[in-house]
Formats: sequence, C-alpha cells, structure tokens
Amino acid sequence: MASKAKLSDSEKWDHCIENAIRKATLGAMVGAGFNVLFFRHPKFVRFMYGIPMGFGLGQAWTESKLLFEHDVKFDRCLIATVKPISS
Repeated sequence: MASKAKLSDSEKWDHCIENAIRKATLGAMVGAGFNVLFFRHPKFVRFMYGIPMGFGLGQAWTESKLLFEHDVKFDRCLIATVKPISS
C-alpha cells in the first residue's frame, strides 16, 4: 500500500513530469496507429499525432493541478515493476 505521508514538492514534480511524458508518448502511439490504418496525407498525419498527444498532456496537466492544489495522494501501482521470481 502507499504511505499516507505528505509528499514533498520534488516528489510531486517528479510524478507530474513522468506522468506527462508517459501520457504524451501513449497519445503519440495512438496517433501513429490511426495514421497507419486510416490516413496517408501529410497534413492528416501531423494532425493525428498532435491531437492525441494534446489529450494526453491535458490529462497529465489536470492530474498535476489536482496533486498540487488539493494535495491528492497518488499511488504508483500503475507503474510497471520487475520482481525476481523466487525459486
């Protein structure tokens, strides 16, 4: 479980930057998938990379705003962790 202690500002910034990079990358990947399947014209390709990235960054911005203004607790359970297999 996540600890209930208050987070420092550096931990909040680390989470916000990591979250923004992750969501922008996922948005670009979704845009790339749509480009491969549906679009060929260069204008549409740029458009379909930008729109999903913008949605991802907007969601990261909103979560960061909640984290800083309302001191919302976040849990890093959605981040992949590698654990050794016990034999």
